[in-house]
Amino acid sequence: MGNNNHVEQISEIMARYPDEWIFFEVVEEDEYERPVKGRLIAHHPDREQLHRLIIARQKRGGHYGSRYAGRIVPEGEYVLL
Repeated sequence: MGNNNHVEQISEIMARYPDEWIFFEVVEEDEYERPVKGRLIAHHPDREQLHRLIIARQKRGGHYGSRYAGRIVPEGEYVLL
């Protein structure tokens, strides 16, 4: 679990937990409304392990986000748009 009082860059949180899902409270957004600073709430390599926590927190209200801190498309595979 994260320290609810510590605000940091989302990029720093992601760098600390490679190949894991992170769940955080959004504290600051950029001009495009993308989260840039937040408070880490939880992290885990399996997104399903965070799912109940995410739902419970969102029901209480607030501004939250989740990100995967790793490659979404496996190395050697490509996405065509």
